Amino acid sequence: MKASEKLLPARILIWSLVIGMLVVGYTVYAQYADEIGQEVTNTIVEALPDFDNAVAKL
Repeated sequence: MKASEKLLPARILIWSLVIGMLVVGYTVYAQYADEIGQEVTNTIVEALPDFDNAVAKL
């Protein structure tokens, strides 16, 4: 048996885990997208307090 044939079950397992995690991540993001966006916006506004004024002047 070649080395690639021996590693086939490991490759299948790893890709299954990767695809599963992508599906779970997308589902969580789709469910909480509004809350995630609001939290990101709040964090940016708190980190850059003069950001609103600078954008308003443009």
